[in-house]
Amino acid sequence: MSSARMTFHLTDRLHRWRRKMGRTIDQRFPVAATVFLATTLAFVSHSKADFVGSLELLPPGCETAGNCRLGQDFGFVDASGLGWQASKGLLTDGASIPPWARPLVGAPFEAAFIKAAVIHDHYCDRHVRPWRQTHRVFYDALIASQVSKSRAGIMYFAVMIGGPKWARLIRGRPCPVGMSCINQVNVTNSVPGSAIALGEAGELYVSRPDEYGSARFENTLAGHLPDLEKSGEGLTAEDVERLAGKAMADDFYYRNGDEVGSGVSVTLQTE
Repeated sequence: MSSARMTFHLTDRLHRWRRKMGRTIDQRFPVAATVFLATTLAFVSHSKADFVGSLELLPPGCETAGNCRLGQDFGFVDASGLGWQASKGLLTDGASIPPWARPLVGAPFEAAFIKAAVIHDHYCDRHVRPWRQTHRVFYDALIASQVSKSRAGIMYFAVMIGGPKWARLIRGRPCPVGMSCINQVNVTNSVPGSAIALGEAGELYVSRPDEYGSARFENTLAGHLPDLEKSGEGLTAEDVERLAGKAMADDFYYRNGDEVGSGVSVTLQTE
């Protein structure tokens, strides 16, 4: 490919990536991260998910202690072309591989899973994107790491039912007489274990941390694990999402969308 054609291809890919991010890269990441992703995106297939850069964990041997930081920028581009960036210096403890999963996958820094965990942890902590989209990238990154569909599906189901969840608080829109309001509901919702969290851009969220240690999580996972295992390599992400939706049908975060209008009175309870 000629230098001129490559430059055009790179610029076109970067502009499309900027639009998909929802905000400009300059607002999201440092200049170095922008250059890092721009240089690499030209070589990542738009239809094939793949990692960007090499995962460097510092200091050497930090996996044993369970606390590492990224030695360089590291990212993931999903099949739609959407970029997911974890910046140099990010601290990670492999939290996306919780204790329940270790008999299945090994230690938190197992090579086959840590790349997906680093990306997932970064976005769970920052609420940059909706929780459903954030958990889906965990599955996609596992598949890109050559994890089997059956194992990735089980881990995805566990994250969908027990992982952290959040919804952005917005001002409810008034409704004309005779029309229904999506963003304003005149009911009181109790959200056990949740708190008000602040997003990276200053937005307010109602947020609940992971529930991997709860009886509800353990019972729900144990009740559905046989069906998940029976599906084997035929288990798809869409299958997992449907099953999780049924299992969590009464959950506040499943009943509501990515945004909760200010017309909803939210009572926060801590356990």
